[in-house]
Amino acid sequence: MATNSELVDGSSTPPAYDTIFSASPIQCDQSSVFSSRRMKKKRTAVLSRIRDIVLGPDFTPSSVVPNVNACAAALPAAEFSKILQKRNIEGHTALYWAIVNNRPQALWALRKFISGHYSSVCEDDLHIACIITSDHAIFSQLTLGVRNEDWYLGCSPDRIQVHACDEPTNQFNVVLRIGMFQKRLRVATSRRAGLKYNFVAGGRIWLLHFHMPVPTNGIWRVEIGLCQYSLPARFNAVLVIEPHNRKPGTGAAPPEALKISSSLANTKSVALAPWLTPDGRFIPIFRLNMTWSISNKLGDWVMHDETEYVDAEGTLDAKLEMSLL
Repeated sequence: MATNSELVDGSSTPPAYDTIFSASPIQCDQSSVFSSRRMKKKRTAVLSRIRDIVLGPDFTPSSVVPNVNACAAALPAAEFSKILQKRNIEGHTALYWAIVNNRPQALWALRKFISGHYSSVCEDDLHIACIITSDHAIFSQLTLGVRNEDWYLGCSPDRIQVHACDEPTNQFNVVLRIGMFQKRLRVATSRRAGLKYNFVAGGRIWLLHFHMPVPTNGIWRVEIGLCQYSLPARFNAVLVIEPHNRKPGTGAAPPEALKISSSLANTKSVALAPWLTPDGRFIPIFRLNMTWSISNKLGDWVMHDETEYVDAEGTLDAKLEMSLL
């Protein structure tokens, strides 16, 4: 009769005790431990160097690029990109400090090493930095605004510029040039999106939204709102849409500009507020007598093929005149 050892080992004789314990002990590969320690030291050194670049008192613009390049060469690309997008310098990202401390050389030297899209943490930090500095140009160059998903129509990039008119009284103009406006608005509305644009002014990030509400009543509207991290605001605004003479040389009087006013005067709200608090909670606007947006009729000219409010190429030229109260 076969024993248990025969069934398992194919032999009636179990291995000797000395044989089992005389095998070479497992060697611990210490090279991985040392490698991990070296990488940690490199990360610490790189972060210290970056901190000096964006926060240090002795800032020398000409030394920024070689220093940043040296930091990038010390780490794998993905690791360096990850470090730049963490809030690891006084509670904020390196790019945040480059913007807040007005060090554009550092901002662009660091930005080129961020691969792909920003992390959500980094993007939030950049929004906050642009609000603090009220810098629309940086906001635009960093492509932080909402993106309309209509690139497939082949139109040129939209242009949004912010001009301060009278800083002591908080007046500013937002100049917009939107290509293929009618076609893009119709396509976007069919997808229940509309056309959305962000701009930075008055220490806030604003949202301008052209759309037809759902469920629809057939009326095109333009809406003004605030984005997260912005403070509530009281304002008066006029959207001026410049006309284009489609039939020059006919002797006809030039068409008048279309003016659409937005104000809290005709509402029960005392201020405009963003949807969310900085920590992501909904703002109880009804309890605070505030509103998330102010909406006005845009007009039915959007559906007119021969409208005077776009040029022959379908481009809309408009100016949003705003004053904070």
